[in-house]
Amino acid sequence: MADPVLLQSEPGESSNRNVQQNCPSLFYKAAEFKNERATYERVEKFISRNHFTDCNLYGRLYDQCLPVTVKHLFFGEEKVPFSVALEQLSSQGDLVVPGFSFGPTWTQHWFQIDFKVPKSWEGKEVVLRFNAECEALVWDVHGRPLVGLSSDVERTDVKVPSDSSVSQYYVEAVACSRNGDGENGLINPVKLDKTFKLQMAQISVRNKLAYELFMDFEILLQMANLLSKENGRRYEALYLANDIINHLVMADFADDVLLQSHRRANTFFSQPNPRSQLTLYVVGNCHIDTAWLWRYRETRQKCARSWASAVNLMKEYSEMTFAVSQAQQLLWTKEDYPLLFEEMQDLSGEGRLSGVGGAWVEFDGNLPNGESMIRQLLYGQQEFYNLFGKYSRIFWLPDTFGYTAQLPQIMKHCGMDYFLTQKMSWSLVNKFPHHSFLWYGLDGSKVLAHFPPHHYVAQVTVKECLESACNFTDRGRSGVALMLYGHGDGGGGPDQNMLERIKRLVDCDGVPRVIHGTPEDFFTRGELYLELHNGTYTTQATIKKMNRLLESILHDQEFLQSLQLLECGKGRALSKEWKRLLLNQFHDVLPGTCIHEVVRDSLKIYTELVESLTEDAGNVLKFNGDDQKKWVVNSLNWERTFFYNRTLLKVPPLSVWPLEDLEMLDIQLEGQSLIRASEDFYIFSNAFFTAKLNKAAQILSYVVKNFAYDGELGNFEAVSENSPSNSFVIFDDVPLFWDAWDVMDYHLETKLEVKEVISSDVAENSAIFGQLSVEIKVSSGSSIKQKVIVRADLPYLLFDVEVNWHESHKFLKVEFPVNINSSNAVYDIHYGHVSRPTHRNTTWDSAKFEVCGHKWMALSEYSRGVAVLNDSKYGHACDDNVMRLSLLRASKCPDSTADIGYHKFTYAFFPFLGTLQESLSGFRTNVVKAAHELNSPIRLVNSWPCSKIADIFTVIGSEGVILDTVKPSEQDSNALVLRLFESFGGGCQARLLLKHGRVISVDLADGLERTVQNLVIDPPICHLTSNFDSVLLHFRAFEVKTLIVRLFEI
Repeated sequence: MADPVLLQSEPGESSNRNVQQNCPSLFYKAAEFKNERATYERVEKFISRNHFTDCNLYGRLYDQCLPVTVKHLFFGEEKVPFSVALEQLSSQGDLVVPGFSFGPTWTQHWFQIDFKVPKSWEGKEVVLRFNAECEALVWDVHGRPLVGLSSDVERTDVKVPSDSSVSQYYVEAVACSRNGDGENGLINPVKLDKTFKLQMAQISVRNKLAYELFMDFEILLQMANLLSKENGRRYEALYLANDIINHLVMADFADDVLLQSHRRANTFFSQPNPRSQLTLYVVGNCHIDTAWLWRYRETRQKCARSWASAVNLMKEYSEMTFAVSQAQQLLWTKEDYPLLFEEMQDLSGEGRLSGVGGAWVEFDGNLPNGESMIRQLLYGQQEFYNLFGKYSRIFWLPDTFGYTAQLPQIMKHCGMDYFLTQKMSWSLVNKFPHHSFLWYGLDGSKVLAHFPPHHYVAQVTVKECLESACNFTDRGRSGVALMLYGHGDGGGGPDQNMLERIKRLVDCDGVPRVIHGTPEDFFTRGELYLELHNGTYTTQATIKKMNRLLESILHDQEFLQSLQLLECGKGRALSKEWKRLLLNQFHDVLPGTCIHEVVRDSLKIYTELVESLTEDAGNVLKFNGDDQKKWVVNSLNWERTFFYNRTLLKVPPLSVWPLEDLEMLDIQLEGQSLIRASEDFYIFSNAFFTAKLNKAAQILSYVVKNFAYDGELGNFEAVSENSPSNSFVIFDDVPLFWDAWDVMDYHLETKLEVKEVISSDVAENSAIFGQLSVEIKVSSGSSIKQKVIVRADLPYLLFDVEVNWHESHKFLKVEFPVNINSSNAVYDIHYGHVSRPTHRNTTWDSAKFEVCGHKWMALSEYSRGVAVLNDSKYGHACDDNVMRLSLLRASKCPDSTADIGYHKFTYAFFPFLGTLQESLSGFRTNVVKAAHELNSPIRLVNSWPCSKIADIFTVIGSEGVILDTVKPSEQDSNALVLRLFESFGGGCQARLLLKHGRVISVDLADGLERTVQNLVIDPPICHLTSNFDSVLLHFRAFEVKTLIVRLFEI
């Protein structure tokens, strides 16, 4: 029999006898064969928050407590500065006690807290415990934010000095919950009359030894539950925990036994892993949605609460690292909480706080256009450099709804080599096969990408660590992965429990190694398609339309500013306006997955921008000048036709030209009218096509004329026989949970055709212009008005559509069955296009039943094809030979009014001969250029301070090279920035002709407008095709190039 003076080891425990000898004696030896389940539940109850708290370890975390004095003052909906709150609280605040209720939702409340720590508490760990059921920020008397409070993650304690002087603190509380305030559900519309209750206000002594042992028990219990039954460490953890309980009970939880028990647990946790074990680099973060289930103004305070908590923890845990993203959020914090931001800058200087992502906000990875994405990184990187002294090399986008194939190039173009995201793990059907890999973009650019094998709001539990190892798909190629920990979405960030878990799991046999690191420490081809959230391409159509409109307006306004700089010596960058647009490209705003109040805020921003930049709802650009006559603006680098007052006018490329000086287009007219009407049909015909439409404006036939032949030889019938195109269809649209986010494949099984005609009449008809007006009933509450337009100069039909939409969980689309057989369709994306299958042969193919495209989609065979263009839509599909454009949804959460009301948009049906890049002779445009023209309409300006100007920069040598942007430089007041890209998908050479005498030099630059290479300007003799200086440019397929054109001063 064992010596009764010594502690008896539990079965499986093989060490720690040197520690045990100092513990109290036990006179009963535990059974050699214990019931594992009973032992587990015993340990579980020993740290339970709900059971046996009168005698377990959890009930001993707080030894003593005393009430504090609390004053409260209500400040309405607007945030008030600390100094104002301090002054008014002292004179107007009312005394309150626990049980006091306040609200309603999103209102501002301040509390003043006064107390005196008893002398007997000196030297102990004293905490202020404050729980108001809502989000709050604690301030000291000097106006310094200390820590955020959030009851839903049990963050209610603030460490305070234990001396016996009188103490005073302030709490800035907002009547809202951390993850939104939906009524009876997370993503339900907001309950605006919600109230909150002051549950607790006291000071307490926290038993530090009991807390440390509590965390030990948590890890031991998790290992005992989650390690495999073949792993001996499972039983060692369980029986060690059981043995410690015995000794604590026998010693009545004496401090020395608490300490010795903690040391025993540490010895267990220090047993190292074998070399083959996965290593997790842990980085603290608090992913904060810039707007989602709360408004922008709430986010400003969420940032302060979350980051103050992180800074507070980093003072206590010197090993902790933390990552912050989104330049807009950082600037808000710098403006609203300058003392907090100074501490963040200090930690950045120490290398422990990392600015990552480099973007203005964490934008949607599909919907903004290419220029918007570059501006996100241009303005974001500028601010990261200003705030932290360096640019970010890591593009950090943990939560977005898809990833364009051009992201690698855009990242590299803006100085980033690494990409981190996590959302791909949400894919509904197929598991993404890698966690670390090289991602190649359309042009061949590559970045090192990493998907953490867990989520971005980890708590660093044993379960999460084991799941990370289990999910990790790159064993043999990599032994490290990243874990992002901290409460997220609504903010909050890391808490003390997480830091304590990390301390115990640094190298604990049986669990992956957990090591603090920075994102910088850590570190096949085509798009990354997220098999979820594809309803976001359509939800909140007005937001998407306004975004597309303002991308175009800002493009044209910057073009005007550039020409004014070139001609008159003055012009400004539109960074202020761009930043407001970029804010609304956050990945829950532009996709439409936000509450109604955020939708309202975003539409206000859009409206203010349109009103400040244009007149006549965007058709006329505002510009200051002395001349009051009308000028015409063409911001594209090719000649275009302007349809004005029922005449067709030629507009030079890259021009600001007097309307009165424009020449009329010389075009062969086909007869006296473009539309012929019969009792049941309409015939639309011009020099390019003849189309037959029924009374519902469905296209029964569309014959493209081949200019290479006389008669019908070589003509192309584009519409599939017995399947009319331009057919409106409606589907039931009820996803599994994420209402505004998701559309499920089974919705396609519920198709109904919409074709009940209310009216159908030819509204206008001439040799230049024809218009058919049709109204169609959708339901008792919804209808469609459609104008079908044919023009003498256009090789396609235009459809101007107005929808009065009052539906619930319905999805409206328009279909185009076409006479094309192709296994792949092509979709316009940022600076290029991608090919996707039209079949459903594999699960990967089937998951792409609804995909993202921008200005056009096309189905092609050799020598012919069909394209559908649009001015504001993003949801597309090609199912065999049926092309489908998504128009409107009617989700109810989180905005119950989403898409209800009036909508207006335009699309075009464009069958062609040749390829989508190069239509056959006789067509005045190709698909790529036609889509640009639809989305960048010729605009007027009522005042222009300079002389007329045109064709200042000409691209020769390749029709596929598009001069996409002309803007003033952000850094140099005497420089222009040009952005060009190869649009056809083939490498080429092109020359940029410099037709203005003020040009000094041309530099190749990156997206941040930093010079990469000085280009040689060739004189005219080097290229006999023109009389101008030029630079030679070499393009890869779909490559983007940025040039800086420096000018002589005027």
